[in-house]
Amino acid sequence: MLRIGRIDYANCTPLFMQLEEKLPGEITTIVHGVPASLNAKLASGDIDICISSSIEFSRHADQYAILPGHCIGSVGAVKSVLLFTTRPVEELAGEPLLVTSESATSVILLQILLAKRWGLSGCSLQTTSLPWQDALQQSPGLLLIGDRALQAASSNAAVHCYDLGQEWMELTGLPFVYALWLVNGTSAAGKEAALTQFSRLLEQARERIIPDAELLAAQAPEAAWVGVQALADYWRNAITYQLDEAHLAGLERFYQLAAELGLIISRPQLKFFPS
Repeated sequence: MLRIGRIDYANCTPLFMQLEEKLPGEITTIVHGVPASLNAKLASGDIDICISSSIEFSRHADQYAILPGHCIGSVGAVKSVLLFTTRPVEELAGEPLLVTSESATSVILLQILLAKRWGLSGCSLQTTSLPWQDALQQSPGLLLIGDRALQAASSNAAVHCYDLGQEWMELTGLPFVYALWLVNGTSAAGKEAALTQFSRLLEQARERIIPDAELLAAQAPEAAWVGVQALADYWRNAITYQLDEAHLAGLERFYQLAAELGLIISRPQLKFFPS
């Protein structure tokens, strides 16, 4: 049985809406969760493959292989990895900032941008699960990702909002890769045929997102609060799903800067399935 981790975020919905119709139930099972919990399940071998935070590969490079060709990324603004601040970010040196506990990759990205994009030092980061309105009463800055970021942005709150995908592009000129399809080499041993089949179905699903975005959005639960056209535009124009050469260059740059700042132990060597 191939155990597949599914993040319950809008950026993954168009893939899994299609995959769940085509994956053979007798040899695959889908496990739902937020990034942090699925990262832990992948590390422990409780699931075999997952769309997992990019930073997780750097922490388990000897244990994981990347499924080639697939990612969750952006070329510029991503719309769902957002820093909300009560005053301009350039004024936040030394301030305590609140961050989501759902994704380590976005927190590392924020730390890189604080240092390299905005030249800020001394900011402390603390995780929070408070509603965004309450969080910004306690701190001048709050990092949100995924559906919570989309929902907060749609409220038109009177705060500054920085899209970390756009800020990364301004800093590096490269796409950013938020998540990779990672395979646990130990738990997935002997499941190579199922993984190959999954990769083929994933590619087919990816290729249908742009032409079928409105059709998929009309059936998606997130349309109830995003709207069909806004959801389709998000999938078509903000999120990228193909791990091409430009995205790989962005991923390598991310690991390089994280290592330079001491946010990860070392820059990992990329390794792909089948390895």
